[in-house]
Amino acid sequence: MESQSVFKGTTTVGVVCADGVVLAADKRAVSGYFIANKNVQKIVMLKPYVAVTIAGTVAEAQLLLDRLKASADLFEMTYRRRMPVKALASLASHILADQERLSHYIIQLLFGGYDDDGPSLYAIDVFGALTQEKVISTGSGSSTALGQLQWTDFTKLSMEEAAPKIRKAVEAAMQWDPATGEGVDILAIGKDGSKRY
Repeated sequence: MESQSVFKGTTTVGVVCADGVVLAADKRAVSGYFIANKNVQKIVMLKPYVAVTIAGTVAEAQLLLDRLKASADLFEMTYRRRMPVKALASLASHILADQERLSHYIIQLLFGGYDDDGPSLYAIDVFGALTQEKVISTGSGSSTALGQLQWTDFTKLSMEEAAPKIRKAVEAAMQWDPATGEGVDILAIGKDGSKRY
């Protein structure tokens, strides 16, 4: 378990469960002390089997996710199969690490999905470093969220059982982090597809 509190705002969470991956995020977007938006989607579906959470500069994240979607489409057309979750996360990591030398992308991403290898979760930090995780949180509320999550072995729970616990973790961050708020989005991805709560 790892906490990466680099940003001024947001809380995102990812956990690997027995039957899939669950991602969660708050809905508040901030610019310093200004609440810029109260209904932001911080969980983006790249493909029907993989999604990404965003913490950091939204415009840079959208640009990167557009590149990743195009790469996943090209992979599918070329090889006639899905691009693995790890391959998508690795590609994002390489792009961010390369950009680090040129201009600084200020984003943190969680990749969660279900492919031929089962459920998997990857975190990419602001420098482009890639790690595989079972439980992870990013953003300014991550320490509080992890404090709620650390006592549960999510690999023994179903996605349905895990979702309320993950919601409570993000809600706890909303209570203590002024940059986290406006509700919780939850997305579960399993063998049979995805479900939003």
